[in-house]
Amino acid sequence: MLKLHHFDRSPFSWKVRMVLAEKNVPYQAVVPENKAESAEFARLNPLRLTPVLELPDGRTIYESTVVNEYLEEVYPSPTMLPKDPYERARVRILEDTADQYLYPALGNLRKTQYEYVPPYIIPKKPAEIDERQVAEARARVHEVLGIFEKEIQGKTWFGGDMLSLADAALVAAITGTAYLLGVLPDARYPGLAGWTSRVKERPSYRSSAPKQPLTIKSE
Repeated sequence: MLKLHHFDRSPFSWKVRMVLAEKNVPYQAVVPENKAESAEFARLNPLRLTPVLELPDGRTIYESTVVNEYLEEVYPSPTMLPKDPYERARVRILEDTADQYLYPALGNLRKTQYEYVPPYIIPKKPAEIDERQVAEARARVHEVLGIFEKEIQGKTWFGGDMLSLADAALVAAITGTAYLLGVLPDARYPGLAGWTSRVKERPSYRSSAPKQPLTIKSE
C-alpha cells in the first residue's frame, strides 16, 4: 500500500490528499516525527519536506505537483488533466501559479498581521503592524486572485468540465487561507465564490480537508 508522509494542516499535503481521494486510491497516512533531524525521513526526502509519497517497494516521490502528476499517470481514472495539449498546459500553468504566487502572497499577508503558532494564528499588536506592508501584501493577493477569477469564468472547474489538478492545488489557498485572513468572500470574485461552494460539496474535499485547520486566536 502507498504511504503518504504528510501533515494535516499543510496546504501541499491537502493538495495530494484531494487527488488521492478523487481517485479513490487507498493509502496509509504517516505523520513524520522530528523530520528535521530524523535520518529515516531524510532517506524519504533529503530536503526534509512533506508531502512524500512512499511506494510499496520503498521508493519515494516528493514535491506535491510531481506526486499528483505521478498519481494521474498511475491512476488515470477519473482523469484530472484534459486530453487537449493546450488545455493540459493551461491547467499546469494554473497549478504552478497557485504554488509559486498565490501561496506566497497569502503567506506574506499573514505574516504582516499575525504570529504563526499552530494550530493558531495570533493577531499582532497594532504597534507591531506596518500598514503599508499590509496594504502592499493585500494588493498582491488580489492581483493573483484576479487571475483565477478570470480563468474560472464560464467554467465549472479550472479544468473545464472536470475537476483538475489545478482545482486540487487551489483548495487550501482559496477555501482555507483566503477566508481565514478575511480576503474572501469578496464581491469582486463571484466565479471563485461559486467554485468554492461547488468544491466544498465534493466528498473528496470533505475527506481530505484538515481535521484541525488553522484558526485565529486572540491573546
